[in-house]
Amino acid sequence: MLTKNLFKIDNNYKILSFSILICIIFFCIERLLGIDQFYHPDSSYYLTKHEIHSSNFINNPKAILSTGFYYLSRILNYNYLSIIIFNFVLFSLTNLMVFNLIFKNNLLILDNHRIFILYTILYFDPYRLHLAGHVLKETALIFLMISFIYFGNIFLKIIFLSLSIFIKKNIIFYFIIFYIDNLIKRFFALKIKFIFYTIIFIIFFVFLFFYEFNIFNKENFSIFNFFSNTNQNLIESIERWHYRDMTGREYDMVPNFQNFSFPLGFFLKIVTWPILIFSGFFLFFTKSFLFKSLGLMMIYFNISIYFVTKKSYMNIGLLILLILVALYSTTFTSYFRYSYVAIYCSIVFFFNNLIKCQKK
Repeated sequence: MLTKNLFKIDNNYKILSFSILICIIFFCIERLLGIDQFYHPDSSYYLTKHEIHSSNFINNPKAILSTGFYYLSRILNYNYLSIIIFNFVLFSLTNLMVFNLIFKNNLLILDNHRIFILYTILYFDPYRLHLAGHVLKETALIFLMISFIYFGNIFLKIIFLSLSIFIKKNIIFYFIIFYIDNLIKRFFALKIKFIFYTIIFIIFFVFLFFYEFNIFNKENFSIFNFFSNTNQNLIESIERWHYRDMTGREYDMVPNFQNFSFPLGFFLKIVTWPILIFSGFFLFFTKSFLFKSLGLMMIYFNISIYFVTKKSYMNIGLLILLILVALYSTTFTSYFRYSYVAIYCSIVFFFNNLIKCQKK
């Protein structure tokens, strides 16, 4: 009966109410399993009052970036339940946009069995439900990135992009999953002389990204240093990231290769971690049932999406992003959380593109 009703969800109110109901049920299940509200250390930070003075932003304008979720918590008076409800609403609005992007007209001409499989991926994903039930920024970031896909108006896209940067500065790199593949295709479609000009432009852009200026009352300032929060060069920053301690979970036994010399350990990590997270095979490096379930979830994503479409949702942009996140992370649990936003948005983007192709 429940399965039959799922296929009759044909209006916005049912999508919103059903999504909130699923959030509440999953929230209660987690508490029964002993996963409390401070399971993630970040939750306790966002629920703690911190004095931030506007003068700090005048002296250091970039400090305002990545503080958006903290200000949201402040607006909601650091109330745990209010923030959770806010997350549930964003989760539900995201589901509504996903429904309108992918399921509304059933342009993929899928049978009920395949539609149900997609529902389990896009609506009932346990990790996304887990994030929504905790005081974390990932639910807001997913909402903003899906909104960026959903709305075609360029001004709205700029607003959603700006808000996402306000919440997480480095999220700007996540948007490459929407564009890099198409740019590469266009590059190889260019005539030889335009390919030459494009290569020159890319070299100039890379140079500009790492070039050090003496501006903003700072010496050796660069765009790279702005995003990496360091005054070190690229190699020094990568080495520091590789050896730092991010205090992972005790059940996280996925090797981070810190016992290898640099840069060998670094190369091993950026090669193996994207493979492990995409394949789900990291489940073999833990005894934790919950962590294994995330590995099984990733395996389910791959098998189910291939079963429905005979294609993989992996694209060059997502692969590059997974490598970039591996540069920064030293524990696989943190790597999974940082990468998940891009993985979910890539899946939505993948199905949205399939529908656009079918329309053509």
